[in-house]
Amino acid sequence: MKKTIYLYLPELLAEWEIGYILQAVAAQKMLKNQGKGYVLQTFSRTTSPVKTIGGLRLYPDCTLEDVVVADTAALLLPGAESWGMAENGAVLELASSLLADDILIAAICGATLALANLGVLENYRHTSNSLEYLQMFSAAYKGSANYVVQPACSDGNLITASSAGGLLWARYIIEYLGMFSPAIIESWYNYFLTGDGQYYTELLRLSSSL
Repeated sequence: MKKTIYLYLPELLAEWEIGYILQAVAAQKMLKNQGKGYVLQTFSRTTSPVKTIGGLRLYPDCTLEDVVVADTAALLLPGAESWGMAENGAVLELASSLLADDILIAAICGATLALANLGVLENYRHTSNSLEYLQMFSAAYKGSANYVVQPACSDGNLITASSAGGLLWARYIIEYLGMFSPAIIESWYNYFLTGDGQYYTELLRLSSSL
């Protein structure tokens, strides 16, 4: 049975930050995943549509109460303008619990600030939009010694990224989950990083040889 990647949809989420990981999940069919396939489920506080910063309306598949922890491979937390709102408290409690249970948590942009407020960044190497961003907007943040200056950071079962780190964030997620072979991941990453068609051709070759 395929494990589930849960994607939380907060109000006013930054939809562009999750584009690469959504493409990677969709590419499982094209790239003939070798038995490590995952299904993606979106969820929110209710199943009412969520409006993104860009003006899209997204309809969650289910609610927080429907999340099956036993089937969870990862919890993705996108950036959003609403992370400071109390309505996100329950999903942050879930994230903290999953993190303690060695389940992957991947947070980007504003979601890293929410994790800083939880105090979990003290125990992991991590990144965000900047160190000053975390220090300025999180009174609870005490993880500066573990801050790394790069677009995304992977440490154990926590992956963090800046708002500019969506591609590397996605790479770390698919590597952690073993969604594709190392060769496919390298070609996939290089194609979207450079736009060079040779990497797309390589992806097709690797896919047809599986």
